[in-house]
Amino acid sequence: MEGGLMQGLQSLAPIAMALMVLAALVILWRRDRSVWLIVAIAAELAGLVFRGALFVLPDVARTTPLFFTVWTLSSLVFAAGLLGYAIETTQKR
Repeated sequence: MEGGLMQGLQSLAPIAMALMVLAALVILWRRDRSVWLIVAIAAELAGLVFRGALFVLPDVARTTPLFFTVWTLSSLVFAAGLLGYAIETTQKR
């Protein structure tokens, strides 16, 4: 029982983290309305879908060979959006 609870919490922690990052991005977007933040939000939403799919259907990664490749690409888009926003913000000053 305890092992199952710990495994469940370990699976939910990345989803909670993604939701917190998404909330932070939305708060920043409400202030600045940057296109870069929209890119980061969309990519983080995609990452959240991948995390959710892995939580609900753990075998999806094994049965879908491109799963982790597309997930990694969405992470790169997220990082590019965040970097673009950081550059945009520092150039405004």
